[in-house]
Amino acid sequence: MNEIFDHFSWTKQNKTITKDKHHVPALGNFTYWNFTASPSPSPLHYHSDIIEIHCMIKGQRYSQVEDGGQLKHFTYTGNEAFLTFPFELHGNGSQPQLPCEFYAFQIITKDPNHMLGLNEEYSRSLCQILLSLKYRHFKLGMTHIQYLRSAFNFFSDMTPGSIQIGTQFLTCFLFSLQFLTPIQNNDILTIDNRIYQAISYLNKNISEPLQLEDLAAVSGYSLSRFKVKFKQEVGITPAEYITLQKLEYAKRELAETDVSITDLAYSLGFSSSNYFSSVFKKFLDCTPKDYRKQRRPAET
Repeated sequence: MNEIFDHFSWTKQNKTITKDKHHVPALGNFTYWNFTASPSPSPLHYHSDIIEIHCMIKGQRYSQVEDGGQLKHFTYTGNEAFLTFPFELHGNGSQPQLPCEFYAFQIITKDPNHMLGLNEEYSRSLCQILLSLKYRHFKLGMTHIQYLRSAFNFFSDMTPGSIQIGTQFLTCFLFSLQFLTPIQNNDILTIDNRIYQAISYLNKNISEPLQLEDLAAVSGYSLSRFKVKFKQEVGITPAEYITLQKLEYAKRELAETDVSITDLAYSLGFSSSNYFSSVFKKFLDCTPKDYRKQRRPAET
């Protein structure tokens, strides 16, 4: 099984600052995710000598972690932090991930004497605190969220001075982890099973001319109850979710096939390629044509 690392990215939904960009000792990727669509689940993987920390701002995320030969299930929501420790197998399983917003970063523990520009004493102290944490799931306060926002905003300037300031905010956050209130319940219930069935049906039939009535029928709820329950569970309306999933499907088709943009638009139920392009640009900040060029530059 391989390690998985994200590459540098600066899009509307994924801003990832890699180590070769920030050069901060013991810090791996520092990422801000803002998924307006359901992201693809990450397969089981591990990180050697790395603690990975996800800090949810809003929405919900589902993870699996191997512990004692068993996969334990976790659901974390807004104002919660979730950690995986070095060499732990973890991933998202096959369950659909919901739109969400979060910060994520990696702390490399291979050299405990050089952490985030601290002197050796403080570096060893921080490394020991992180590696000895008894829990992986914590409740975040507004102060901790502000530490992360400030840290990432300074890192975003990509200048040495700003990165140094951002590192101080990040260090404050890390030292405070030991004082956060842990959340100890595993196997937390996720989204309503009927809504999950409707989402699974949608994902399997995304290129079909589905109506809300079809999804309500799959769920077993009346149409009016389905709309209310869906928004309660997922955070957006069923119509918005359908549009977002169509765009996710379109992204894969644009990157992996030669289907024309017009044919793709009609296959997804859009009235015209122009309307499809305008919706695509609204959510993804680029046109379908530009997206294909970005994903397949050698062919353009």
